[in-house]
Amino acid sequence: MILLTGGTGLVGSHLLFELVSGGRKVRALKRAGSHSELVKRLFCWYDPENGEAHFDAVEWVEGDLNDIVSLQECMKDVRFIYHCAAVVSFMPEDRQVMMKANVEGTANLVNVALLNKVKKFCHCSSVAALGIPQKDNLVHESLVWKTSARNSWYAISKYGSEREVWRGAEEGLPVVIVNPTVVIGPGDPARSSAQLYQSVKNGMKFYTSGVTGFVDARDVATAMVQLMESDIRHERFILSSEDLSYKELFSLFAHYSGVQGPKYRAGRFLSEMAWRLERMRSFMTGQKPLLSKETARNANIRRYFSNDKVKKALGIEFRPVSEAAENTSRFFKKYPVYLSPDFRMPS
Repeated sequence: MILLTGGTGLVGSHLLFELVSGGRKVRALKRAGSHSELVKRLFCWYDPENGEAHFDAVEWVEGDLNDIVSLQECMKDVRFIYHCAAVVSFMPEDRQVMMKANVEGTANLVNVALLNKVKKFCHCSSVAALGIPQKDNLVHESLVWKTSARNSWYAISKYGSEREVWRGAEEGLPVVIVNPTVVIGPGDPARSSAQLYQSVKNGMKFYTSGVTGFVDARDVATAMVQLMESDIRHERFILSSEDLSYKELFSLFAHYSGVQGPKYRAGRFLSEMAWRLERMRSFMTGQKPLLSKETARNANIRRYFSNDKVKKALGIEFRPVSEAAENTSRFFKKYPVYLSPDFRMPS
């Protein structure tokens, strides 16, 4: 039996489909009140004939990473764990919740895995956990984390979660860690990179000069399964297809959604103004800000990512980002009415 956390998220839902459609028995942990309707639609999107049957084969259980009892209760017959659940936020008010979920929650899951003698543990981390390159802006697996004021709190939380996984490895738990770049694919437009697509489709006017890596959610799922079912232990792998500017990504989304892409460049000055104005709007309206200081500043940073290690280990060939963008666009054209209960389209 496989236990998967974060099954309703972008990576988790694609991984869930990869596992179940391959005939594997999966128990998916979800929090009380979380919705799986999007997951069912995703299954039917990738397999119109058998999607519902695959979805019905998932054993859904309610639980919480910070509830040891609920974790222990769902461990019966579990031999492998894929850990995809995480809070992703760049808002100051979410820091405490994010640290508790990402670091303490991972520690709890690792402890339960050790107690139940799990055969292997796959942790979906992020390239943010690798830290900031000191030269050439090139990020690779051997990069050493350094404390810096430029590290986002999300990066700090993911670094902390990785430390718990490595601690588990030291205590005898076989582990493998993946560090995806920005994952592109159909997902909840309120909680994933799909929000970028929705923003472009809604007529976003500005782009930033930043460059980063992007990867198709399907490739992340495939790589995780291959690594988990291999003899590889105690290694990390960057998962990235291409390095693109945000303007290039937005142009792809615009092309496949049939709208005009952003035309105006928002440099550092405009970005700094934007997050401050957004903070003021949030204070006056009581609504959650759509932009933070961290996201505004990161959007103008140029970073490049090496995928040599995983390609050599698995022989994997990543889909081009254009294919990921087209897949996302086509999904939302088929399901245009799907919106998360707390989704607000950027104005």
